[in-house]
Amino acid sequence: MDNEELSEIKVDKKQVAELQNGEWNRLSPISIIYFTVSSIFAFANTLFYLIPVLALNFNKIKEQPLIIVAVASTVLLLFFVMGVMNYWFYRFRVGANRIEIKQGVFKKSHIDLPFGRIQNVKLSQPLYYRFNNYSCIELDTAGSAKQEAKIVALKTHLAEQFRLKILETANELHADEGGEGEVIDKASNEVILNRRSMRDLVIHGLTNNRIWIFLGALAPFYNAISDVLAQFFESIGFDAEAYFSIETQAWWELGLHVLSVAMLIMLVVVLLSVVGAILMFYKYTLSKTSDRYIRRSGLLTKHEVSMKLSRIQIMVQAQDWLDLILGRVNLSFEQNTSGAANANKSGEHMANKLLVPSVTVDESLALMQDAMPTQKLGEQTFKPISKRYILRSFLFIALPVAALVFIAMFQKEPMTASVSAVVVLSIITALSVIRWKRWGYSYDNEYFYLRKGFLGVNYYCFPMHKVQQVQFKQNIFIRQYRLATLKVVLASGAKFVPYMPAKEVQSIINRILSQLVVDKRSWM
Repeated sequence: MDNEELSEIKVDKKQVAELQNGEWNRLSPISIIYFTVSSIFAFANTLFYLIPVLALNFNKIKEQPLIIVAVASTVLLLFFVMGVMNYWFYRFRVGANRIEIKQGVFKKSHIDLPFGRIQNVKLSQPLYYRFNNYSCIELDTAGSAKQEAKIVALKTHLAEQFRLKILETANELHADEGGEGEVIDKASNEVILNRRSMRDLVIHGLTNNRIWIFLGALAPFYNAISDVLAQFFESIGFDAEAYFSIETQAWWELGLHVLSVAMLIMLVVVLLSVVGAILMFYKYTLSKTSDRYIRRSGLLTKHEVSMKLSRIQIMVQAQDWLDLILGRVNLSFEQNTSGAANANKSGEHMANKLLVPSVTVDESLALMQDAMPTQKLGEQTFKPISKRYILRSFLFIALPVAALVFIAMFQKEPMTASVSAVVVLSIITALSVIRWKRWGYSYDNEYFYLRKGFLGVNYYCFPMHKVQQVQFKQNIFIRQYRLATLKVVLASGAKFVPYMPAKEVQSIINRILSQLVVDKRSWM
């Protein structure tokens, strides 16, 4: 390390010390860009619901382009003004062991966050911050219903030093309270455990299904969108109605036309999904230093997420049906849930989850071994749940649905109604059998292992000493068959295993309770 780098570190430490002087600090004016862009994105989310209105008035809007320019310019100006006001009213103060933030224009808020409550510190760098080397620092706490604090504009080197300082102070506080303190070795180098190539990201984009969720959300607007498309086709001289008409096309030609359109839509969906994966996980690295994992990735916005190994509650191997074919796994390490904040986020963005996308099975097992060396997920033989689970699905799902189909169609087409009901009944029953086959459980002296899924399959592994609550559940329908449901509550959420032998459920509960008595390690 040369003298210039050493002097920079000294300056950083000096700046960090200056932040902790107890005075209220103002952000850099560059944060105006952050607040403005955030307002635009927030508005874009609400604009989604105006799509039908815009679609219905497309022709009128097209005829008056100057009005569009004027309205758009006014809206952008208002966003900029709001950005300036948010910057003006934002203040933060850092003490010896806490951070305070005052913010808000019309709705004021005052956040007072002790360092001892912090479980995760994340750095992110939007594209518009890179030119001046600024970053955002986000502080998450255990069990919080929202992100607790966010300083939206700090010099990147200062934010990195500040992150280490917060973690160091938090560890000292935990140690003083008799908890498990973490020693951060600033001199140690990070060890890179995993990198994801562009090929891996493309595979991840192909196998994930978040774009299908987006298409489902567009369902209420399909009529309006179809009207716009019809007008577009008409303007270019393409007769879509004749192209897809049974009166002008043979049945096989019509089928080919529908198939070609469906494939085109699927291609667009796949491309969007791949682009999303690349934007999120570009230059992905998973590093380890001391007792902490650090994930860095992102193309337009660079993300840095850290997670203490001792706070990992559960490890999850997730495989969709395409992942199974390609031999890929999406591995995630989950810590304490952050409540409602995570409810509106996908798996990649959840504050309590560190995701390693599209790794091979061997890579996944190696990473799990690094995090929890004594677990043996790859060696487990899973026990099935009772076949009466299939009967439950048949009685409570298949029969009612088939009956409704039959009643709805019987008056007009009795034969068609009968055939349709049988088909529906058969499909739901077959799906229930597949789901039953996915269920499985296993355990040893330290860990509990769970398998479940549908078309895909997920594997869960968690240490018994992390369990906060365990329940024996038995309703009137399964009691007579000596079956029960096992419910295990972790800080990251609850897991259920239905239709297990009641004696084995009780045996597992006793084993977990015994492990909690023997193992005095903290769940944190």
